[in-house]
Amino acid sequence: MLKTLQMKFYQALRNKRVIFTMLFLDFMGAFLFNSPYQIVLNKTPSLEDKFFIINKHFKNEDLKTNKVLYFSLPKETPYYKKGESFGKILKCQKGQTLATKHLSYYCDGVFLGKAKTQDIKGKNVENFVFNGVIPHNQFFVMGTHERSFDSRYWGFVNKEDIKGVAIW
Repeated sequence: MLKTLQMKFYQALRNKRVIFTMLFLDFMGAFLFNSPYQIVLNKTPSLEDKFFIINKHFKNEDLKTNKVLYFSLPKETPYYKKGESFGKILKCQKGQTLATKHLSYYCDGVFLGKAKTQDIKGKNVENFVFNGVIPHNQFFVMGTHERSFDSRYWGFVNKEDIKGVAIW
């Protein structure tokens, strides 16, 4: 029992050291070396990973399906303010066909996921409905968790709102 508690204590301490080290390196890179990279902490269970390194100087060819995009929320919602930082996975983009059928979303005919009609507290939520070709510089993003708050509820992310693309 005591050994288990000691192990948990050391693990928690090690996790704090890792977080502190990553934040320190992020500070050093951003302010002292003007690094194009940034360490980002994912605070919600919407994605499986908790930490990402993003490239702030990404190119158009970096915006690929299944890459994690780090961006500013494009609109005000009941849960988050416009401009808050988010990270989600790019699932469908400009030139591809997005289809909404009932609560299901498809990109070029491939099933992406299903939306919920209520949030975790039972409050009704609006769903984003779109059927057609995604416009230039627009991106449909989703999380991996079934209750991820993503494009299914607030729509597309504009390229100008993207702050970076995860490289790890």
